Amino acid sequence: MLNKTKIWEAARATSAATTFFDPITIGSETFVDGATGANNPIQELMIEAYNLWSEKRPSWRIEDNLQCVVSIGTGVPSLKPFGDKLWDVPQTLLEIATDTERTAEKWQRRHDILFREKRAFRFNVISGLEDIGLEESKRQGDILAATKRYIALQNVLDQIVDCAENLQARKCMSTMFL
Repeated sequence: MLNKTKIWEAARATSAATTFFDPITIGSETFVDGATGANNPIQELMIEAYNLWSEKRPSWRIEDNLQCVVSIGTGVPSLKPFGDKLWDVPQTLLEIATDTERTAEKWQRRHDILFREKRAFRFNVISGLEDIGLEESKRQGDILAATKRYIALQNVLDQIVDCAENLQARKCMSTMFL
């Protein structure tokens, strides 16, 4: 399945939040969003990749073997206070627990060399999505506008080009070995 899964299928599987989107079946397996346990599954990805490819070689390092990691966020969350009332605390704690951006930032600091060598990329709209919940699909126009503003930024456009070149090089490289 790993060699046959398309990038769009993997991305679709990670966004299959059960209350909003249907699960997706790839091959014989069905996938749903991991938000209940891993809202940003980058660390789980690293563990799985290591288990799959390390082949029990003690000197094998995943960072030396990764060619391209692409992380796509759902928007940078706004900072929210705990609130004045007791019933505000659970909502704030839930938001803290599902903060995917913090997970991404920690991972990026830990694996900074992958980003510096253009082998890892994080794309996440930095403003305009803070107050749009997953259930607000009717606000597609706002989501599209914020996304277009984000990808029009020169540094983001440069990253997109670098990422596309990296992926194209991997495709050419894998074609050479088929």
